[in-house]
Amino acid sequence: MARARDHEPPAAPATAALLLGGFAFLQGLILPAEAVGRHLAIGFLFGGLGLLSSWRAITIGRNRRHRAARRWAWSAAVLGLLGVGMLAYQGLVILTGGALPPPFWWPYARR
Repeated sequence: MARARDHEPPAAPATAALLLGGFAFLQGLILPAEAVGRHLAIGFLFGGLGLLSSWRAITIGRNRRHRAARRWAWSAAVLGLLGVGMLAYQGLVILTGGALPPPFWWPYARR
């Protein structure tokens, strides 16, 4: 049986991935003093959805015609991974009670 081709343009999930990855990156930059759990959950949710959308755009745009959408999707994946990594590190700093050194980008870090 022949595999059905995707008719979705890869630019749609690439654009969604870039927006979601950018939002996750912004969430990772600043962790508020109040409602930390909600902030972490929203950041991880948007980062995960951004990574899934970028993977979808990469798999759709495998041929040469969709090279720009693939590039945007890869940049969104890197941005989303950076945001999720920053959120994870800040969460670990909070959960360990400061046993890990606070990150340099955190506004509440003791300098």
